[in-house]
Amino acid sequence: MNSAFDRDVWAVFGMPLDNVSLDEAVCLIEQAVKTRTRLSFVTPNVNWMVRALKNDEAMRQVVNADLSLADGAPVVWLARQLGMPLEERVAGSDLFDRLRNDRSEDALPIRVFFFGGREGAAEAAHNALNEEQGRLTAVGWHNPGFGDIESMSSDDVRDKINAAKPDFIVVSLGAAKGQDWIEHNQSELDAPVIAHLGAVVDFVAGSIQRAPRWASRVGLEWVWRISSEPSLWKRYWNDGTDLIGIVSGNLGRLKKAARPKKKLQPLEAAFNGSAVALAGDLVLGTREALKENLALAAQKPSDCQLDLTAVRTIDASALGQLRMLEQSLTRRGKRLEILPSTEIEPALQAARMTL
Repeated sequence: MNSAFDRDVWAVFGMPLDNVSLDEAVCLIEQAVKTRTRLSFVTPNVNWMVRALKNDEAMRQVVNADLSLADGAPVVWLARQLGMPLEERVAGSDLFDRLRNDRSEDALPIRVFFFGGREGAAEAAHNALNEEQGRLTAVGWHNPGFGDIESMSSDDVRDKINAAKPDFIVVSLGAAKGQDWIEHNQSELDAPVIAHLGAVVDFVAGSIQRAPRWASRVGLEWVWRISSEPSLWKRYWNDGTDLIGIVSGNLGRLKKAARPKKKLQPLEAAFNGSAVALAGDLVLGTREALKENLALAAQKPSDCQLDLTAVRTIDASALGQLRMLEQSLTRRGKRLEILPSTEIEPALQAARMTL
């Protein structure tokens, strides 16, 4: 990925998701390892989505990631409801297993460091992975305990990780805390690939068994997880009821804003200093033109004001590109201001994009 606008990214209730398959995600990780290019990825599930729609910091973390993969059958269903041609769920555990089980002769060796997990799990995962003698080699582990982010981010901890020279750091601290730790430390870590993958450490260690493939295929992995870890039922219940409330109140507004008019109106753009005015329909049919103009806006040296008061329709593909403009500006310490039209303002509100 050369820039944020090279991504086929959509926004599902404002949360960026990349339209990639499991095989494509594997290739992106392999390419990042080969070229030593930063790739911090997230795997939003229902818990991630609910947190992102309730908490601006959680949403910002998804927006700031280099890759966002739909991990969860409800997330995939919602994406498809909004027109995203997502082929499949890409769970973090499936992604790790695909890398782990690739025995082809030309498979790129990948060095893994396990950070976090239950007491003893990171060490057990390290040992179990090396016993396999496969393409993935465990080069270290660290259990930081239950301290705060600062105590988990000392120079000694970062030096230990960097000294192991990993290609891929697997973090397991709980989604919110884990992503905080990644953002706090990534710039000081040499590994090109880093992600919070939750239960992967426990799966590799063998302390928790993964759901059968049939359960994953039909979207019932959560039932298996609850049967294995009964303490999860409360979180799953709360997340599920919260998501239903969010969807019932906002899905209709997002669909209405994306509804095509009788004739597609081409995108028109006008630049005036740091201000960019767009007119027409911001939908899949005009997305390439939108990408080009937003890429130009992202290069401006100041904050950006995006005037959408003449926009008639906007869909999830266009909302995804607005998120990429936000990412590009934020990484340079700049801000994005959006001025919406009355037709699309309800959709921007539903997607938490009234910036």
